[in-house]
Amino acid sequence: MRFLLLTFLAVFTSIVAKADAWDNLTHDQAVKVVHFLEKNPFIIDYCDCCGVGESAFLLKVKSTEITECVWDKKLFSVKVKAKRLTKFKITKQGIDDYHTEFADAEVEYTIFMNYTFVYDHHMKWAVPFHKVVDYPNNGPICFGATIYPNPKDDGVMIEDLDYIAWYEKHIAK
Repeated sequence: MRFLLLTFLAVFTSIVAKADAWDNLTHDQAVKVVHFLEKNPFIIDYCDCCGVGESAFLLKVKSTEITECVWDKKLFSVKVKAKRLTKFKITKQGIDDYHTEFADAEVEYTIFMNYTFVYDHHMKWAVPFHKVVDYPNNGPICFGATIYPNPKDDGVMIEDLDYIAWYEKHIAK
């Protein structure tokens, strides 16, 4: 009986053991996230700890809203309305930045400090949000950074003119 219980717990834990999404912010952190997104609206929705079966998207943030955190009423979350610009292919090594497919959908999205990748102007890469807005947390970090897709690459399917101009100004120079 004990063996069955331990086996069940091991299987159950492995199914749900993905890292928690960090969307519980102080009001000050939430305001900083909103201000950052006003200047840097191109984000990557990517759970780098979730594995090959998950999807990843390049999004263009259109609007932001600070809301009460669903699971911690003392804290806040940032919700955005965004447009999906492209869908990445995922490999065992992470995002395949050189091969994307068209995506065109309006979405509502919660900003996660560990699974929303944003522009780091020092590296000119996309890094988890907690690396550009102070958010102390000791949870797991898997890949930690990725590049923004170059819209001029043959395998990259992005037609958004705002992104193309942003890429030229911030990444390609």
